[in-house]
Amino acid sequence: MLKIFPLIKTIFLIVFLLTFSLVFAQEEGADLNIPSRAELLKPGAEKTAEGLPGGLKERTVSFEFKTKLTAIPGDTYVELKWEPYTFPLKDIEKMERNKKRLMETGALTEKEKEEVIEIGTPKEVLEEERFEIAGYEINYGEKSEEYTKTIDAGNITSYRVRNLKNYTTYFFAVRAYTNFFTIKTYKKKKSYSNLSEEVTATPKEAKDLLSDIEKGFREEKIPQIISREVVQFGYDIFKTTVSTFAPLTDVPVGPDYVIGAGDRFTIDIWGRVEESYRVEVNQNGEIIIPKIGTLKVWGLTFSQLRDFLQAKFSNYYKNFQMNVTMDKIRTIQVFVVGEVDTPGSFSLSSLATAYNSLFAAGGPTKRGTMRKIKLMRNGEIVREIDLYNFLLKGDKSQDERLQSGDTLFISIIGPVIGIAGNIKRPAIYEYKDRVTLGEFLEMAGGITPTGYLQRIQVERIVAHEKRIVQDFNLAGGEGFEKDLRFQEELQDGDFVKVFPILSLTEKIVYLEGNVERPGGYELKDGMRVKDLIKSLEDLLPEPYLQHASITREVPPDRHLETISFNLGKLLLEGDESQNLELKSRDKVRIYSKEEMKGISTVKITGEVGNPGDYEFLKNMHVNGLIFKAGNLLRNAYLPSAELTRIEKLEDKTVTKQIQINLREALRDNPEHNIILEPDDHLSIRSIPEWVLNNTVILKGEVKFPGTYTIAKGEHLSSVIERAGGFTDKAYIKGAYFTRESERLKVKARVDDFVSKLEQDVLQESAPPVLATISQDESVARKEFLNLKTELIKKLVNAKIEGRIVVKLDSPDKFKDSRYDIVLEKDDTLFIPPIPTSVTILGEVYNPISLLHTKGATIADYVNMVGGPTKNANESEIYLIRADGSTISRLQGMSWTTEGTGWFTPSFMNIKAEPGDTILVPKRVIILDYLKYADQASRTIANIAATVAVIFGVLDSTP
Repeated sequence: MLKIFPLIKTIFLIVFLLTFSLVFAQEEGADLNIPSRAELLKPGAEKTAEGLPGGLKERTVSFEFKTKLTAIPGDTYVELKWEPYTFPLKDIEKMERNKKRLMETGALTEKEKEEVIEIGTPKEVLEEERFEIAGYEINYGEKSEEYTKTIDAGNITSYRVRNLKNYTTYFFAVRAYTNFFTIKTYKKKKSYSNLSEEVTATPKEAKDLLSDIEKGFREEKIPQIISREVVQFGYDIFKTTVSTFAPLTDVPVGPDYVIGAGDRFTIDIWGRVEESYRVEVNQNGEIIIPKIGTLKVWGLTFSQLRDFLQAKFSNYYKNFQMNVTMDKIRTIQVFVVGEVDTPGSFSLSSLATAYNSLFAAGGPTKRGTMRKIKLMRNGEIVREIDLYNFLLKGDKSQDERLQSGDTLFISIIGPVIGIAGNIKRPAIYEYKDRVTLGEFLEMAGGITPTGYLQRIQVERIVAHEKRIVQDFNLAGGEGFEKDLRFQEELQDGDFVKVFPILSLTEKIVYLEGNVERPGGYELKDGMRVKDLIKSLEDLLPEPYLQHASITREVPPDRHLETISFNLGKLLLEGDESQNLELKSRDKVRIYSKEEMKGISTVKITGEVGNPGDYEFLKNMHVNGLIFKAGNLLRNAYLPSAELTRIEKLEDKTVTKQIQINLREALRDNPEHNIILEPDDHLSIRSIPEWVLNNTVILKGEVKFPGTYTIAKGEHLSSVIERAGGFTDKAYIKGAYFTRESERLKVKARVDDFVSKLEQDVLQESAPPVLATISQDESVARKEFLNLKTELIKKLVNAKIEGRIVVKLDSPDKFKDSRYDIVLEKDDTLFIPPIPTSVTILGEVYNPISLLHTKGATIADYVNMVGGPTKNANESEIYLIRADGSTISRLQGMSWTTEGTGWFTPSFMNIKAEPGDTILVPKRVIILDYLKYADQASRTIANIAATVAVIFGVLDSTP
């Protein structure tokens, strides 16, 4: 009995601990607000393993993340933007409670407590009332909710996903993550939010991302020399990344801030009395303060609020100080509609302005106006906003402070004008009522210094019918405002082109060639050659002094002429006749000796890394040429190489060969490492019988099938032995051996035969003379042509394998036999497994494969399939063995150990072996009186039948 008490005590302790653990776990889960499985499977939330979006790793959703994700497509990329996440105050308070409970319950070790202290207490964060996350994760793919790729974007709120396929729709979702602390150990662990709402985007080529207006301006209708690739002005500003326009609660306010419903502030008083009141303006615009009562503060500015509260509190308290601090400012609801990127309703800070709301909505689309944006309040237009004032001048005077319920309406774009060329800010601009050429040029930033003022061209569409061109000469004007030429009024759809000045540079001469300082020099009055080249010190080494040239543009058509002079006489002898006067744009060319004698080469071929022609250099040796060509290959024959040299005599040339020992040449032996001369040709031979990449393939029933490298002269038996010999299942009588060289030979013969047959068909297809050919002969001729045509088709479509009949045997008998052939590159041997059937084809009642019966003859197998049909040609039956050899009944009186006598009927008594094929050809009926047709048709018919059947059998062989 006493022994039972410890057992009961132990059981009771276990039950107590389990119950405590369950309760403790439930409390932890409640504090962290861990979502249930149903919550995880909500749209946009992270799923568990069973329902996880394709390609995503399983994540634990620890907090909700509601954000607005936008996707802007580009050329092979998509720009993503989202609003950042901040932890609500209640989540931080829960973390603090969990930490406090853990520290008090003793669930942590001393080391873990130290780690908690090092991490820091959330109280520090609590004072700021916000907690920034660690980063964001982008998930995307080509199917909805099946994300195949993940990008850790870091702690940013925009990201450009690159290397996407144009014209493919992608699906995107973003989630936040942070370094939360686990409940049990309170250590750092990455926790994830749910996925954001899914957005789509389709990248396109840059030209397809243009608006219709941009495409219209890019269309080329008249000749031009400047680019028409201009875009609409100002719209790109809304595509840049902004931090956020989410409601903010902790920003400072100015003294002119108007108090409204939803604002929250703290009133601190001290002195004779110390109190702190945290109040919030209700929907009636009132606050409630104990002892003071209800105070209406709606409509007061922040500075007026201080004075108002000071006065009210003075009715109840004396000798006190007061401070009013904004805790939270209210949010307002505004609407952005019309031609805007993301129309809808937006919750913004009460400090938000019209520009803030435009950025929040993504800005106007390229169909929307930038110059007449209407701010509407209570059904009335309170402000018309022109964004050009801000974009061109930085003027924000129209940036009206918004009130809840305000609407910004972006109407359709107004008239537009494009400008391109040598202008500081080429683009497509929207204008309001009217604009002159001068005003428009000023709007575009003005003409660049390289712009040609004598020809400012305006393309104009007239009456929706045609396009015309007007040119304006604006040179020498007094300015945009005073000069009447700048007062030309532009129209909707005009395209202004500012052409460049001529690219030719005047008052310059050029020095080129074998000189120290080539380039352009200022042309001075009376400038001559010696002013440009004062002495030999201005030249590079080895100048060719006997000849120099000046290339000159001769007016009026600027055709080129070349003037020669002797630089040596000018610099060395002082001959002033060679000191020519220079003109604008002259090009003075000084030559080197190397240029004037031409470039000589030497050649190297054969077994080197980079054979070819190389520039000849003075004192170039044999080993220098070898190294220049990438050195010798492994198979280079070192004892002897051949150098061919051409020697020029007075009236002829002589070619001679010089033998070079490459080993000695590489050792720098002057007897072999000789100095080369122009046009020398060094030939590097290969080592005799050096064979590389000579391989054969063994397949099927050998112990080690695969590709084998062979030596020159190696026999088939040797490779079979290297492959481990045959397996127990090998059927060596059915060996299938092919050779590439034989295939090419047979193919060439077949091609020649087909060409001859095609020529015969063409010649015999000519209309015959009716008087010389009877009707029967005409019928026979057509049959003959049909047979030839059929044969051509079969030969053209036939698959040629290059098979050679090889009769294998046991290794000791096969070695050195007549079939133990010498192998060639790309030979293939296939050893099939032991077959179990014999095939009967052709004119029999049931062409089929039958199981092999030991001792059965050809006659037995033919009878098994019902015998020959009435159309069968029994005298021409033939047998194809599995090894490819053929026995025919037409061979007549030929003794064979496989038959039973000397006469033809013995053919039918031949025993068929596994894998054999019996062919029964079709009889061809020939008219007796057509002798030539009889012979020809018989021959063609037999060939056709034989080729068709043989190729058919070979094709079916593995």
